Amino acid sequence: MWFRGLTVAVLITCIPACSLFKGEPTPAEKAQQAFAQGTAAAGQGDFKTAAGLFGEATRLDPQNGEYALQHGLALVKVGDAGQAIMSLSRASEMLPDRVEPEMHLGLIFADRGKMKSAIKHMEAAVARDPKDPDLQKKVTGYYIKAGRFPDAERGLRKLRTLVPDDVQIITLQADVLLRQGKDRQALKKLQEAAGAAPDNFHVHLTLGKHLAKSGQFEAAAKEFEVAMGIDAGNSEALVDLGNAYLKLGRIDDALAKFAEVTRIDEQNVHGQVGLARVQLAKGKVEEALAAVDNAITLKPKFVDAHVAMGEIYARQGEHKDAIKSFKRATELAPGKLEARLLLAKLYRKLDRLQDAISEMEVAMMYSPESSPARRMLASLYMESNTNLKTALGYVKEELSAEGLDLEMLKLKTQILLLQKEYDAAVASIDEALEIAPDDEGLLELKAKVSDSRRKKPGKKKRKRKRFKGPQVIRLED
Repeated sequence: MWFRGLTVAVLITCIPACSLFKGEPTPAEKAQQAFAQGTAAAGQGDFKTAAGLFGEATRLDPQNGEYALQHGLALVKVGDAGQAIMSLSRASEMLPDRVEPEMHLGLIFADRGKMKSAIKHMEAAVARDPKDPDLQKKVTGYYIKAGRFPDAERGLRKLRTLVPDDVQIITLQADVLLRQGKDRQALKKLQEAAGAAPDNFHVHLTLGKHLAKSGQFEAAAKEFEVAMGIDAGNSEALVDLGNAYLKLGRIDDALAKFAEVTRIDEQNVHGQVGLARVQLAKGKVEEALAAVDNAITLKPKFVDAHVAMGEIYARQGEHKDAIKSFKRATELAPGKLEARLLLAKLYRKLDRLQDAISEMEVAMMYSPESSPARRMLASLYMESNTNLKTALGYVKEELSAEGLDLEMLKLKTQILLLQKEYDAAVASIDEALEIAPDDEGLLELKAKVSDSRRKKPGKKKRKRKRFKGPQVIRLED
């Protein structure tokens, strides 16, 4: 019995050793198994399960960079950006030669609007593979969004050496020019790109944006429609096309595009703001306010939402709140030309010309070659009878670029009239009347010029001193 009991005891004691002898998986083997299962789940699109399995693999083998990388990528897919950043940062440390961790960190921060961090990580990715044109395009695009135009130009020079005939590089060049207010140079670049690649979505989208910015909404809509023909479900193109339709007064068409955007993604703030502007155009102020409020709730620092809020308040006559909204937009994006233009127009309406001038002078600092900014500032200078020489310079620049422009010729005449250069004013108004001989405004201005010229005081004649003959000087004794 003692032997039997001993045997049982020995058997019980040997169970752990025997299980090891049978091949109990090590933590590393368990990690490999979890990673394989996670890879299979990810392949089937089940990223939530994949994230859990990759996380388990990382816990079991924390020094494996590949596990951390895939865990981070799966977390991105399920929308857990915070945890994804942590996993990708660990992966980057363990995989110093791989571009993926830094590239995806850059993409995450860019999506969250943190461009400084996005640039930092994308630059790190480029440093790991300097000859990858796609990485260089990404970081150059971030430079443009952040307003770092010298860095963008440097990135474009590198890209031209990597892929000299790439149409996307021409598009990026145009984007840099656009954001610097160099509208005409940008148009030339985009037309060049459109000719080289008629089926390129980004070329038509960017060209449409340029045309819309310069007020050519009919042409812009056509470009956006071409872009939509290439990529029908693109939300950005839908929003741009909706905005173009709105400017053309095609309210129902605009509504359809914005509704499609929000159907694809109900949290798309661009679509929400578009819907707000449609409702405002229809006179439905309460609905417009609700849509903008929704956009600001979703993204409190979304500049376009604050601009739209200002427009709604201005329409209601709530000028103080409108100014507050426009100013908030300029605080969030100091170079946002649309916000400064709308604020300047409101100040002008309220007879606050100096405030309007100040806004447009700041706008010119950010966009020195912007045609809308130049035209507005020249007009404000004329109305306030200040800086007339500068105003006339802006007008001449516009006329040299645009050719015969009735609005600019009229403004030129008004400035010359204030400067009392009547002959030049007559020549300017006559040039305008050759284009529109029956324009009542021009005819009234000509009458004003003629009247001022007629009343021009002549030169005073100098009185001649009458010669009184020799003067006798008597000497007293």
